[in-house]
Amino acid sequence: MQVSDDAHSAGRLRPWVVYGLGTLLLLANAWFGTYAYVVVQALLWTQTALQRGPVVFLFALVFLNFPFLRWARRFSLSTGELLILYSMIAIGTCAGGYGFVQILINHMAAPFYYASGSNGYADRLHPHVPWYVSPRESGVLNGFFRGNSSLYRPEHLLGWSVPVLFWSGFIITIFLTLLCLASVFRKQWVESERLTFPLVLLPLEMAGDGGGNRAFWRNPWMWAGFILAGVLESLNFLNFLFPSVPSLPIKPGMGQNEIGSWFGSRPLNAMGRLTLSFYPFAIGIGYLLALDVSFSSWFLYLASKAALVGCAALGLSDGATGSPSARMPYLREQGLGAFLGIALFSVVMARKSLAAAWASVRHPRPEDRYEMVAPGRALVWAGIGLIVQAMFLMAIGLSTFQAILFVSVYTCFSLTLARIVSEVGAGWAWAPMWSPTSFVAESIGPNHLPAKETVAIFGYTSWTSDMRDNPWPQASQSLKMASSAFSPRQLFVPLVFATVIGVVAAFWAHLDIYYTYGAATAKVRPALANGSQGPFRQAITSMITPTLQDWSGLGGATFGGVTAVGLSLVRQRMTGFVLHPLGYAMAMTNTMEYMWCPFLIAWGAKAITLRYGGIGAYRAALPFFLGLILGDYVVPTLWGVFGMVTDTQMYMVFPH
Repeated sequence: MQVSDDAHSAGRLRPWVVYGLGTLLLLANAWFGTYAYVVVQALLWTQTALQRGPVVFLFALVFLNFPFLRWARRFSLSTGELLILYSMIAIGTCAGGYGFVQILINHMAAPFYYASGSNGYADRLHPHVPWYVSPRESGVLNGFFRGNSSLYRPEHLLGWSVPVLFWSGFIITIFLTLLCLASVFRKQWVESERLTFPLVLLPLEMAGDGGGNRAFWRNPWMWAGFILAGVLESLNFLNFLFPSVPSLPIKPGMGQNEIGSWFGSRPLNAMGRLTLSFYPFAIGIGYLLALDVSFSSWFLYLASKAALVGCAALGLSDGATGSPSARMPYLREQGLGAFLGIALFSVVMARKSLAAAWASVRHPRPEDRYEMVAPGRALVWAGIGLIVQAMFLMAIGLSTFQAILFVSVYTCFSLTLARIVSEVGAGWAWAPMWSPTSFVAESIGPNHLPAKETVAIFGYTSWTSDMRDNPWPQASQSLKMASSAFSPRQLFVPLVFATVIGVVAAFWAHLDIYYTYGAATAKVRPALANGSQGPFRQAITSMITPTLQDWSGLGGATFGGVTAVGLSLVRQRMTGFVLHPLGYAMAMTNTMEYMWCPFLIAWGAKAITLRYGGIGAYRAALPFFLGLILGDYVVPTLWGVFGMVTDTQMYMVFPH
């Protein structure tokens, strides 16, 4: 890593800062993020497209950096160092989030701890679980699920060592593969298509001039937004602790925010859940988006609800459980098709840069030295990574075809998620409800799956189904930020380092906390333990009553793919066309369930501002909305710290 001699250089990157301070931050981030969510139950540290953890740590670093900027600038952190630490924490946060360790750690142990004579786990599951994927000694499992024990007993460390090494290798392979693919697509998205990357604006403003960005930190409108968000959330924290304090219905489940419950008869009740929410951070993010993007996000989500009602009214959806017509209009399947279609369209759009990257494998280009990884090398490494992922899946019991299909779908979902976050922000980006796990099983037909493959698919790949913490979106945002303070090539080693430390730290934090409090006790968030048996029950159900190949679902997915590609082509040829294909993809997932209302509010605020005040008024108001995001992240974190210090469960600030 090159180190500048200029103490005031924005791009100065000192190894002791990046790797020394970075390690401490990654460990603190893993432990506090896990504790605040699992025990205090106050903060969703992960899952959001703009993650809380990196923003809060950047906020703390900037304020600790202020005295050095004023009196000892040569010892201060540069903008480049702040941004690279932010990027490392973002990757580390992904490792400990949903879709990785946070769900996996319970899935690893559940089939052996919960085995009983009545549920059939011992007979139907245990013979098909490889010895290296799960601990199974009763002493190891009892301490994990019941608590009042210690991770650091030799038998506990030994019992978890092999499964943790196995799954760590798999997760690290996923991360490294997606980092390489993010590097391959960087030039196409940043320079050719010029995607907006709305979520990078806040960290860039915070870290400007080593955190001494006076235009941002001294802006009264930013602090007005910060205080407003902090006060709104603090009222709800106080109401949770002292019910006599009035609350504000910011999130679903408070007051009359559940609109769907107002309609109890068909066809209106076919819309399912429809919620109002007023998260300050989501309103702030919505204001950063282009009007057509924010409009498409909320409008197409409401259109999907109208489609559900319309199908019920026309008799196309009869509501009979298990019948094909009950699934009309196949939103789950349309979501999968839309994600695959957008991934395919993105690859086609990047075909020239991909061809050039492939050609550079044998004939490197001088400009490649500025990329995080030389494109040709990144393609080769990504290809190797995909093969290794398939080998891991085959090692747990999938066939070669199933492993290749799973890895292909997962990678396509990752690409589309990265594009959604890079272009739409999203706030809370979900993958399709038809997950890679379910798609592989149902597109083949569970009736064609042997018991070993059924256990492997349902039991030990379901943890990847929640992709809100996928690393590709975070890596793409980091590459966008890199151009403002340092070269993208300086990101690769720190992000690989953060991947390894982040995965190890995530396993350590979860195991340490669960051996203290117990994964199956009332002292921790119940959703994680309650959901740990779901995949294995599904596996047994599939073995007992296997279903046929889902041809109607594949038809719905085809329709979704064609629609997404069609919208993409129309937008290419019709300037000003307001419906965005990414809005359609999000409408077919859970992404907009809690985001549509904040995005509608932000869309209205931005449209009115531009209509009557022009671009000058928009820019003047922008700090206020950035303050909403920052205040909604920092102030609840302080309440989480209070809960940790006082050993008190707190109000969950987001999502419900």
